[in-house]
Amino acid sequence: MPICTQCRSHNVEGARFCGNCGVRLSAVAIPNSLVAMIGWFDRWLGRKPLSKQQGSVSNVQSAPASWASSQPHLALLEKFLSAREVKDWFLELWAPAFGTDTQRVIDGLIAHGALELAPTVADLKTMLSSRGLKISGKKAELIQRLLEADPKGMEAQHAPRMILRCTPAASLAVSAWKTEQARAFEMASDSVIAALRNRHFKEAICIADEYRKNKYDPPTHPGIAAMTIKSAPRSTGERAKDLATVFTMRPKILNELQPEQWEGLYLNYAVKELLGRAAPEKCMPGFMEEDEDDGYEEDDPEATERCVSRSTGIKAVNSATATQMLSFYIKHQSNIARMRESGIKRAKIIGIGGCEACLALKDKTFRLDEVPELPYKDCTCDLGCRCTAVAVLPWSEGQTRIVG
Repeated sequence: MPICTQCRSHNVEGARFCGNCGVRLSAVAIPNSLVAMIGWFDRWLGRKPLSKQQGSVSNVQSAPASWASSQPHLALLEKFLSAREVKDWFLELWAPAFGTDTQRVIDGLIAHGALELAPTVADLKTMLSSRGLKISGKKAELIQRLLEADPKGMEAQHAPRMILRCTPAASLAVSAWKTEQARAFEMASDSVIAALRNRHFKEAICIADEYRKNKYDPPTHPGIAAMTIKSAPRSTGERAKDLATVFTMRPKILNELQPEQWEGLYLNYAVKELLGRAAPEKCMPGFMEEDEDDGYEEDDPEATERCVSRSTGIKAVNSATATQMLSFYIKHQSNIARMRESGIKRAKIIGIGGCEACLALKDKTFRLDEVPELPYKDCTCDLGCRCTAVAVLPWSEGQTRIVG
């Protein structure tokens, strides 16, 4: 009974093609020991045998032979530069990128030699040595030796896990792709900055849009996507007008900046908005370097505690903080405008600031026309002002204290 080397299905005698996946069946008989080894791998990887209802597209077709030039496949492989365990959430996250079951794509990459089981020959030799077994031979022989000597122990150790890593060839392909991505960003950012310096905002937007169109963005975790508000599509002219307005804004919290620093700040903000990444080394060489100990990390539980006043305050701002303050200022202006359009009359200040100025504003409610400019100009927090204004809905107005 022929066994398909691709999907491991059993086929009727004399069949030339697999009835499950359509792959041409090998004329070479598969030894029972190899069948046992394949079955053990299936249990190790937690894979279920494919059924006819799953379609006739082979795993090799799910990952084409040209995977090395496919951005989605290279982006997926990037996740395996270091050995990682593949879990259900990971498979579900990447499924939309390929329009098929991610497990089939991964199996195809294994078949093409782009992914391999994480236990290397060295790992297998360590397992053999710990069991007092011979450590010489090819990888398949080492695996077979382990299976024959301790099948229950190996299955108990690896059955619930699927741990893979890139092969050396795939690692090189991913490295080359990342280098090309970096080169594309360098070229796009240079062109965008040149256009912005000349105030050719429409040209900068067109260059950025072309870059973003050719750049592959990996799938976003559903939790993050759910918290992301996507703005409605806008014309190039409208976007250019908004960008021109940004280049005239002067948040009071950054009053200590020198004239030449403002230009760099505008450029860095615009590059980040247009290309998705800032380029402070190109736009803001006049700013102090970031202090590694004071850098803001989104998942840092001590960020609030470190947001305390110091004598230099915002005067010693670095490029990242300055760009963040400009971004917060623009968002604040936009939020206030939306509240006004929606008929909101009052707003409440919330935030994590630890300086006296921020604490004095915290939880206070203002009439919309009297809301202080945010980020707050008197803030002296290391990380800059984190205060924000939220709308006070009409039915909750009686529960808040109005200032002014």
